[in-house]
Amino acid sequence: MREVFKNIEEIRREKGIKQTVIAELMGVTQSAYSNYVNRNEDITLSRLTQIANIFRMSVIDILTYPIKYAPETENCEDCRQFKVEIKHLTEYIEVLKSKKK
Repeated sequence: MREVFKNIEEIRREKGIKQTVIAELMGVTQSAYSNYVNRNEDITLSRLTQIANIFRMSVIDILTYPIKYAPETENCEDCRQFKVEIKHLTEYIEVLKSKKK
């Protein structure tokens, strides 16, 4: 989880969004948001989705930041493995969404 929160904070800084703005959009105080990202606890899919929407990015792009989607190179074993991992993450997110309904 530590990497996810690190990614969230890097993206937030890159986009020039203050913690107070993120906190307000999430419906929490700035200190609550700061505690949230600094505790490195498990993050719920709904919170991660909320943050992704604020950043106008996909959840997968936050998880894999700074990489955006799988590379197109087909002759690379690491690239193929990365695509498989992205596919599994996408399928997992869809399963979680369907359970929420």
